[in-house]
Amino acid sequence: MILSFGQPNERARTGETGFTLIEIMMTMVIMGLLVAMVAPSLDAYVPKSRLDSAAKVLAANLDMVRSEAKIQSKPYTVELDLKHARWRRVFPPEQRLTTDQELWTIESQNEDWNELGDDVVFAGAGSANLGLARDGMYKVNFDVNGFTSDQVIMLHLLSDPKMIWSIQFHGITGRAEILTDFEGTEHPLEEVGEGGF
Repeated sequence: MILSFGQPNERARTGETGFTLIEIMMTMVIMGLLVAMVAPSLDAYVPKSRLDSAAKVLAANLDMVRSEAKIQSKPYTVELDLKHARWRRVFPPEQRLTTDQELWTIESQNEDWNELGDDVVFAGAGSANLGLARDGMYKVNFDVNGFTSDQVIMLHLLSDPKMIWSIQFHGITGRAEILTDFEGTEHPLEEVGEGGF
């Protein structure tokens, strides 16, 4: 069929109205692109998403360091700076040991600090045995088998301290559980006594 200027096309002549499949698909593609561009920037405005993101990243890194300690059969540490809302992984000094060095002369290798995120801070960190630290440095130490004591790390927003996310990390199993609370209730660990298993 040849279309020429000034003559109506086939759809116009038959009186059919509506959209073609291609027009609908192109509209959906454009809408999808717009949503994909706008959605990430909207997350920054949703307080819950900031806490979710910070808690998931920290829990995943605790699990990764636990696995690395177990695989390498070396002690690893995750260091939390409770005052400045940041954390880092600390590798054992044996990672940099050469044949002409003694182990006691080598210092641990620290990664750069990782910030928790905009408006996210530590509410505290600790274990059932040691209690809860609110300020200063706190270390989660993993032994050569990847074990640690049960740990809790609590995060909240500066702008809304009632939103508290607690990462409960079970040291023997390596399972991390994120508990959320919108009323300001903290979820510290309880000490497991004899017969608790």
